Amino acid sequence: MNRRYLSAVEPLPDHILQVDFVSGSRLLLDMKPYLDKTRFRSLSDLRVWSSAVTNGIFVRFGSVELSHDELLSMAEQEH
Repeated sequence: MNRRYLSAVEPLPDHILQVDFVSGSRLLLDMKPYLDKTRFRSLSDLRVWSSAVTNGIFVRFGSVELSHDELLSMAEQEH
């Protein structure tokens, strides 16, 4: 079974991550509050930040990986 939840990802200026879902929804996630965490510290490097890719389930920035569920959970915590 090949599930895909994410159709595209784009790292925007000011550490805003744009995530497009296969449903047509778009998430703009402010990653700045996470940059001081050990896991996400490397995203402060613009080369790492701009390397974001997706395989339809995960977003990867080099060795940093976020699942679609985790992205949604982070978005819920913003509000």
